[in-house]
Amino acid sequence: MEDYSTRLLYKDKIHPEIYNSNIPMDQKLFLQDQLEYLGGDFDALLEDMEKYAILAEVEDYENAAIIRDYRKTIKAPLSN
Repeated sequence: MEDYSTRLLYKDKIHPEIYNSNIPMDQKLFLQDQLEYLGGDFDALLEDMEKYAILAEVEDYENAAIIRDYRKTIKAPLSN
């Protein structure tokens, strides 16, 4: 488990969705680097993760479906 001071150090430097995820800090930093490479386009990051999950070498279809469904929820227009 990462210590509290490490989390505070990165609090405002990592996208909130990545920062608040339940993954190790090294993976958070990797995802943040990828996000910056993609120009800050969080949906593009999710799309890349979804494509990776369905590769024949990976075959992580359950997580691919979770990512797909999450992308749909964040793209859905807000209802009044």
